[in-house]
Amino acid sequence: MKKNIIFDKYVNVHNQMIDSHGFTEKSLWGSKASQQIRFKKFLELFQAKDSFSVLDIGCGLCDFHKYLLDNGFNNFKYTGLEINPKFVKIVKESSPEIDIIEGSIDALNQNQEWDYVVASGIFNLGESVEDTTNFFINQFKIIYPNINKGFAVNFLSKYSENQDNTSIYHDPINILQNCLVEFSKYVRLDQNYLPHDFTVFVYKYNLEML
Repeated sequence: MKKNIIFDKYVNVHNQMIDSHGFTEKSLWGSKASQQIRFKKFLELFQAKDSFSVLDIGCGLCDFHKYLLDNGFNNFKYTGLEINPKFVKIVKESSPEIDIIEGSIDALNQNQEWDYVVASGIFNLGESVEDTTNFFINQFKIIYPNINKGFAVNFLSKYSENQDNTSIYHDPINILQNCLVEFSKYVRLDQNYLPHDFTVFVYKYNLEML
């Protein structure tokens, strides 16, 4: 099953990175500096700094939770979702106050809702661009009815000039078109913050209505 292949790649690659770098930003993707830039871009999703709920898919070490707190966000409900048991274990041990769930979108309570959903760096592994794109679309079609306001996801761009042989690099236009067809007409894309990334923002309603 394509989904299981992608999950296995994710876990195996990150376990190798844990072995090399320990439980740091480098066991996820890249440096702390690039992680912070991606997180800063995600902040554009939120319409207020308090009184909201957010699901962080592929949360890793739940660094985005700390980033929100460090940047003046408060009184919010954060839930992390992570398939790698090593990341889940270390978060539960070091930050027991954080709500983290081990598993994938398929395992979530389908009656639970979140205002926002974010996913950073989790659709950059797979057998092919087509398979990974379909995986993204299918996973978010499962959870989209449970999102109240919108979601943001980042990808590696096919326009990156420094590509490796492990990662999947996406066509920004293809991702944008898929989001328009499958989710909402209230969509925007930004590829102007890091040389290898782009982020797509999908809202359920016009921003002026939120």
